[in-house]
Amino acid sequence: MTKSEKELLNEEFIKTLKMGLQISNIQADLLEANMKDLDKKMSKLGDDLDEANK
Repeated sequence: MTKSEKELLNEEFIKTLKMGLQISNIQADLLEANMKDLDKKMSKLGDDLDEANK
C-alpha cells in the first residue's frame, strides 16, 4: 500500500468516524428530549394522582 493510499484510507476513516459521532450526538439529543417529555408526563400524572387522592 502506498503512502497516498494510506492517507486516503485514513481520511475516509476519519470522515466515517466523524459521521458516527454526529449520529451518536443526534441520538443522545433525541433521547434527552424523550426523557424530558417523559419526566413532564410523569410529573403531571403524579400531580393528577395527588389531586385525585384529596
